[in-house]
Order: sequence, then structure tokens, then C-alpha cells
Amino acid sequence: MKPAVFIALGIVTHLVALTRAQLTGWFPCPDDQPHSSLSCAYFGVPLDYHNASAGNGQLLVVKANATSGEKKGTVFHNPGGPGDSGLQALQTDAEALMNRTGGAYDIVSWDPRGVGPYTYPGGVFCLSDGEFFSFWNGTIEATGINWLGNFTNQTDLDNLNAQAPIIDAKYKEFAEKCLQGPNGTTLQYIGTAATVRDLVGLADAIEGPNSPIFYWGLSYGTIIGAWFVNMFPDRVGRVILDGVVDATRVATTQSYKLWRDQVSSAEDVYSAFANACAMAGPTGCNLTTFAGASGADVIDYLSQAFEGAYLHPLEMSFETLNDLRNPQIPFQASVFIGLYAPQYWEEYADVIIPGIITDLVGNLSTTTTQTRMRHVLDIIQPGSYTEPAILCADSVDADPSLTIQDIFAEIVNVTQTVSPSFGALWPIACHRCSYWPVRAPERYQGPFNNRTYANKVLIVGNTYDDATPFFEAQHMAEVMGDQVALVRQDGFGHTSLAESSQCVTDIIIAYLKDGTLPAGTASTPTVCAVDDSVELFPGVKSVNVQANRTISGRGGISNQNGTSGQTGRQAKTVAWAQRIGSLASA
Repeated sequence: MKPAVFIALGIVTHLVALTRAQLTGWFPCPDDQPHSSLSCAYFGVPLDYHNASAGNGQLLVVKANATSGEKKGTVFHNPGGPGDSGLQALQTDAEALMNRTGGAYDIVSWDPRGVGPYTYPGGVFCLSDGEFFSFWNGTIEATGINWLGNFTNQTDLDNLNAQAPIIDAKYKEFAEKCLQGPNGTTLQYIGTAATVRDLVGLADAIEGPNSPIFYWGLSYGTIIGAWFVNMFPDRVGRVILDGVVDATRVATTQSYKLWRDQVSSAEDVYSAFANACAMAGPTGCNLTTFAGASGADVIDYLSQAFEGAYLHPLEMSFETLNDLRNPQIPFQASVFIGLYAPQYWEEYADVIIPGIITDLVGNLSTTTTQTRMRHVLDIIQPGSYTEPAILCADSVDADPSLTIQDIFAEIVNVTQTVSPSFGALWPIACHRCSYWPVRAPERYQGPFNNRTYANKVLIVGNTYDDATPFFEAQHMAEVMGDQVALVRQDGFGHTSLAESSQCVTDIIIAYLKDGTLPAGTASTPTVCAVDDSVELFPGVKSVNVQANRTISGRGGISNQNGTSGQTGRQAKTVAWAQRIGSLASA
């Protein structure tokens, strides 16, 4: 039975008296590199801050010590996801975070509820080892949705709609498996409101009771930040929301509609990737098929590769890939994920994507092809269901009138009007929430617009972010009004860490030091260029790359020609099959 739900609406409530949480001593982090400067601790928390009888949990906490002079304090950090590990984030991003904060603060993160093997409740597992393909056999959960372009092929639509009763039954069965699995009794306790209270408890333990809290949240970590500043406005010290998910949408919208927001800038970023590749030329980017090619030609070439995978599926003989009849889907998912990180665009264009294309046309051995496709399949075969577990725990109550056919119709519409290249990727976490068996006992659902914070908040967004479009940051700045300053980093990728910007770094350091903020607002954000030294491909500076600006507002293609803005299909002057040979040998 679902628990009674306490929805925070800005009403002061009396929490159950709980034993004060305890932080252990610091020790070498598990799974860390030798000689790492990171240290870890465990932090005890109540599972339910409103019900002591629910029992207790434990978080793995990780710290990177300040590197510059005298420590000025602690910046707490969440990398997003939802469900990303704080330990893994600091293992990869500690240096970047230190650079952006001037090295004067300890950076403390943690594996939140539902994340990893060291926190309890830990990673969410609903299926036993090896059960994924047997359970999802014959469904789009295992194969993905097969489509080309914007569903102009009626067969693709018919095949998708034929899956509706199958997915409906399977999602209901899957929900029961999650309740009966090893995480069944704790699924309800991994929501973001509890994570916000964990953050406050950590700050009390590390910086002292009632201390101002310094926090930097990336991506879904901005939901933690937005909920925190509204649940605890008097504790706001310095709070940075970077790569913003619109908290008002999470609080008011059926979750399956959030995918529209997420991919609203994907075509723009895709066009920038292609334009940068074309600027590098055939010697600098393996996806440029001839001298003088344009970004439209690069996208045309990739579209032909997608179509080739669609029309000529691989037949895999080993058990776990029996359902992979159309590897077009993980191929497109690989390209989409690659757009997040422009610092790796060169590797994607020169190594990863050509390698996948070569495998798909069968130029490598069966063993090599299968090994690489096993790796690509990680994109659609989750080891853990932490992401939907957290997202759905935070979600609004499911609409009982909603059907899987409604979700499919939304996917088709998003593909036709927002992102033809990536709109029909499946499975996506937010599409599960209508079937997810629980919601968190506490969810913050507003208000977001009538608070006075102890200190103002800094909101940062990239001009072209294919996971959290800038309009989400802009809307949150509009809602939060004069309590925030808005900065637009004029670059590509997911969050400001995707590309370096001394302008943004200077703003963050000044803000952390004494609360100084620029004058940027929702209507006139402060604009920061990325550093002139940032290159996307050899000799191609990020500041010189443009996107095609196909997207206008929250979900709608303003240029109906799509990302490529094609004037023709010049790439056909070089046969796609002939190009494969040069890709394989590059």
C-alpha cells in the first residue's frame, strides 16, 4: 500500500523528534585511485524525517580538500542524474570544481539515497542478474523504438502502437517486481525532499548547526538546490544552480511530458557538433566526407548511417543480444549522449562513431562487433533503476486516466515537432513514472516565487545544452525574481563544466567570497563567453562555432528544415559505403 504523502507547500510543520545524525571519521574512499586526495565518511540519517519508526539509513560522504591557502569553508555538491554518484563525480570533476571555486573551499559530495553500493538505501534493482532480456523479450524496452526521420513511415507508427498493450502489461508487472525486490521496502524513502534534509544535516555536522549552506548543484542537482532554498530559506548561504531543470515543471507536470523539455535544444547542439566537424575538414574530423563539406553534409552522412543500420539489422547469435535486431537505436543514443560533453566531440567523431558504423556494416570480426555492441547496449540496459526511482518518487501523482498510448502519442509529437533525431529514444526514465509503484512521503511542490532567501542565488545555464535547455534556467530565474541572478555561458554541452569560461569562474569566485552577483535577470541575463582557448576539433575554437538555432521556446522547431538546414544532399557525391573503408583505417 502506498504511504500517506506529505507534500510541502511552504507550511511550517513539526518534524518527529529524531536522534541527531552522526558523521564518522574520514577514511580512504572505496574504489578510489591510489594516492587520491579524496577522503570519505559515513553519515547516518533517518529514512523518513516525519516517522522515526521507519528506521535509519546511511550515506557515503566524499570530500576533496581545499587546495589554495586557508580554507574558507565547504561547498556541498550534487552532480545530478538523478542518481549520479558523488564519489564518482569528485573522482572525475574535483579539479574542475576547484578551479571554478578558486580552490579555497572543501568540496563535499555524497552518494544520495538510492545511489551506489555504499549508501543505504542503495542502488535500485528490480530484476535479477541476467533477467533483463528475458523479462523484456519482444518489447521496445529491449530493442528501442525503430523510427526514421519524424515517423513518416506508417509501418514505424504501426509497430510502435502495437507495443502499447504489451508495454502496459509489462510496466505493471515490472512495478510489482520492484516492490518485491531487494529495494521494495525502501523505494519510498529515496526522494529529493529527504535528500534536502540530508544536506542540511550534513552541513550541521560539518560546518556547525544553523550555518549558512554553500551548495552547487548540476543538472537534476538543481532540483535539490531549488527545493532546498524554498524549504530552508534562512539557511541559504551561496547556492549555484547550474544546468537547470525547471522545478516548477517537476512539481506540476505529468513526468512523461518532461522529455519534451529535455530534448528541446538537442537539434541545436547536434547542428553545432556537425558544423564544428565540418570546419575541421576531412583531416580533422572523420565524419566530414569531402573537402568543403558543410555541417548539413555531416548530418546527412550520419542520417544515412542511421538509415543503413535501420534497413540492415544485425543478427546477433548470443543470448543477451538476441533482441538487438536494429542497432540503429543504441547508435543514435550514443550520438545523443556524446553531445553532452563537447570536450569529447573529437573522440566521438574520429573514433567512437566511425567504429560503430564500421561494426554495423560488418567490416570487423563478429567477436569485435559483438563486444562493441555489448558496450553500446549499456545505454539501453540499465544496471540499476535508480534514475526512475528518484525521478518518480519526486513526481506528481500519476493521472489514472493516462494510458501508454498517450505516452506514445507524446513521443511521436516530440519527434515530429521538437527533435526528429532523438525524440523517440526509449526507454527514458520519465516515461516510467505513470506506472511507478510509489511516491516519496514528502515532496516539495511549491511555492517557488514568494520566498526571501538569506542570500541570493546564482543560476547558470549554457546557451546550447542538450539535456537542460537554457529556457529552463530562464524560467526559474523569472519565477524566483529578484532573489536570483542569471548567467548564460555562451557555449555548448551540459552544465557550465562542459567548457571553461574565465568569466563564469570569476563570477563564481566573487559570489562565494562575499555574495557579489552580476545584474543578470531572466529577461537580460549576464552573458559569458567560453575561453578562446577551448577547441572542439583541431584548429576549431568553440567561440567560432554556431548552431542552427532551430528551436524556439519550450519545444517547437522554428526552422522546419531541421538541424541540418539542408540545401541539398551533397554528401551523396561520396558513396556512404565507400567512406566506411577510410573510417575503419583512420
